[in-house]
Amino acid sequence: MSILTVANVAKSFSADLLFSEISFSLAAGQKMGLIGRNGGGKTTLLKILLGQEMPDPSLVGGVAIPARVALAAGRRMGYLRQEAPVYPEHTIGEEIETAMAPMRAIQKRITDAEHAMSDAKNDTALERAMADYTAAHDDFEARGGYEGEEERDSILLRLGFGPESMDKRVGSCSGGEQTRLALAKLVLTRPDLLVLDEPTNHLDIAATEWLEGFLKEYPGAVLLVSHDRYFLDAVTDTTAELENQRLTVYKGNYSHYRRQKEERVLRQQEMYEQQQAEIGRLRDLIKRNMGADANASNIRHKTQGRIDRMDKIEAVRSDTSRVKARFESAGAGRIGREVARFSDLSKSYGSRTLFAHLDAVVERGDRIGLVGPNGTGKTTLVRILLGIETPTTGDVTFGNNVRLAYFSQHATDDLDTSRSVVETLMDEAITFTETDARNHLARFLFTGDDVLKKVAMLSGGEKNKLALARMLIKPCNLLILDEPTNHLDIESCETLTEMLNGYEATLMLVSHDRYLLNAVTTKTLALTGDGHGTLFEGNYAAWR
Repeated sequence: MSILTVANVAKSFSADLLFSEISFSLAAGQKMGLIGRNGGGKTTLLKILLGQEMPDPSLVGGVAIPARVALAAGRRMGYLRQEAPVYPEHTIGEEIETAMAPMRAIQKRITDAEHAMSDAKNDTALERAMADYTAAHDDFEARGGYEGEEERDSILLRLGFGPESMDKRVGSCSGGEQTRLALAKLVLTRPDLLVLDEPTNHLDIAATEWLEGFLKEYPGAVLLVSHDRYFLDAVTDTTAELENQRLTVYKGNYSHYRRQKEERVLRQQEMYEQQQAEIGRLRDLIKRNMGADANASNIRHKTQGRIDRMDKIEAVRSDTSRVKARFESAGAGRIGREVARFSDLSKSYGSRTLFAHLDAVVERGDRIGLVGPNGTGKTTLVRILLGIETPTTGDVTFGNNVRLAYFSQHATDDLDTSRSVVETLMDEAITFTETDARNHLARFLFTGDDVLKKVAMLSGGEKNKLALARMLIKPCNLLILDEPTNHLDIESCETLTEMLNGYEATLMLVSHDRYLLNAVTTKTLALTGDGHGTLFEGNYAAWR
């Protein structure tokens, strides 16, 4: 039985059609991944499903077909959006209790029914109380029953919230902590349909892998948007691609989708070429029978009728012409073999030690993945490299002529929303012509009129791509990226991977994206959470 049914959904903003003729359904236990380019309408579609946006009817053959979004009776839907709501005056513990409120209400129903059974004056009252007790107890078991408290503590711990976190004010939490808190609250409510928009943003790899296991075993349906192809492969059994204003549903996870799509595209192109050849042959026949006699006229009429009656096959078209991503770092001068050296580096906050006695050398051409659980000091180590923070002991020394460029998790905050995409590039590189800027932006999949959009009109993922494009025109020979794939679509992640693999600068990459780490890095600097940090040869998979 379908939990969610969607039919003939469309959405336009002014004269711009975002998507149309969207139809699909989700069954209990089904796990669907929703993929597509940044700005293509994924988040808007989720908002329509949640009733936060109104759908438009789909125009089919000039006829408006009413849109329909229906959640099965008695079913509940829960939503995790990319930017979690903030209630700064609450503690983490108080926020968790709001998620447990439905369980508390059911427990009260059970207690009330038990009292009613004890106080029943006649058989009718007893039967009513017993029915209430049974219904409440069934609801209680459906939400995890007596294992609920234990499950709550396990979920919180996996997402980085131990008992010591419960009194912390939400207002003092980082954006990542707030997102993880929202995720914890959502999974604790156990809705029949989980709708997750980039749930792995701000999770470390251990938490991501825990969430994979949790969602695979989750009895309800799941609809998720994610740029993490490993995560999609582990969790989903269905893939829905939003492309060219339409939604196509494929059976299987992301890897299965890739294979099926390649086969479908090849088959469609072959059928298109065969049909075009047949149309060409028929048109030649018409040309050969241009005479005025009745027989020639009859041949022309019948032949044109055959062409008109054909179900025309569309040529395969890409979402936007993808430019092969090749990139060379802007000239920053030659550097020696040793780019940076960490000597007896330690960082503590009071009695808490993030890392101690770290010794490592970053050499020219190194491509280092910086990994470790949240809170082990990855971003702090980067801030020490940048000179923003001071180590507790030890120091960092740089080689001659090192020029550093840094992409932070908050790089989009520095974008001027009143400027266009192309103006943003030209403001940064005053020697760029508009053609130079367009060519550079094409590497990040901004093409055609996309470059004329105001920054304010971009999606979160598009802003992230623009911030990356702007940062990568700076001359540097040491490039540090902190979670660059957050909010990107999969195609943009793959483009970034290609670019970094062709990038000349020495690279340090902080990421929870296992695909990116395995594809790009050749060394791994692991902060293990017990104060230790070690530089290993090999990418994440080799270190793991």
